[in-house]
Parts: sequence; structure tokens; C-alpha cells
Amino acid sequence: MRYPSFDHFFITLGNKQRVKMLQLLNNEGPKSVSSIAKALNAEQSAVSHSLQQLLQCHFVAVKQDGKERIYSINEDTVAPLFRQIRKHVEKYCIEGCEHSWGSKKEVSYGHKRQTA
Repeated sequence: MRYPSFDHFFITLGNKQRVKMLQLLNNEGPKSVSSIAKALNAEQSAVSHSLQQLLQCHFVAVKQDGKERIYSINEDTVAPLFRQIRKHVEKYCIEGCEHSWGSKKEVSYGHKRQTA
């Protein structure tokens, strides 16, 4: 069985800028577009565009506060997911992940890197 929504979910998380935004909101709480842009040293228009994509997939919620839109992480599903991701990373990815860097394949074991 194929789940197109799964594809869209992982495509959304495949963008480093969007993941950084989610991490920021998860770690520091609700923020405006301008404060997210400042914290990530990013263009406000790029942040707004990424937040719209995150909003469409319900990764974030938004509330109007005067003239500002305040974004927060989806506490029901995304915040627990980030806790699970952190648990996985701390257990498995610090001690041995494979990464392709250009034409070389490196395996990371703790602080040591070996080229395969």
C-alpha cells in the first residue's frame, strides 16, 4: 500500500531550514516570523514561505497577536515526534552513522571519522 501523505511528510522534513525552525520552536517556544528569521539568520520572506509549508502539514500552529503572527510547534504530534527523534539520535546516530559527502563515503563512530 502506498501512502502519498508519508511522502509529503518526509519531503517537508527533508528541508534543513524547516527542520531548524521546528527545532527552534520546540526548544524555545512560540515565536514571530521576524524573531525566527533573526534567530536563524535567515531572510524573513524565506522563513514565511517555509512556515506556510509547515502550517499546511500541521507541523506548526499560528495565532494572531496584533499585527504579528506567532507560530508554535504542534504539541499534539510534532513535539512528541521530536522527543523520539532526539532519543533515536542520542542512541544510534552519535556512535555510528553513514553519510555520503560528495564522492567519499564516511562512517562516523563517535568522534572518529573513517573514509570507506
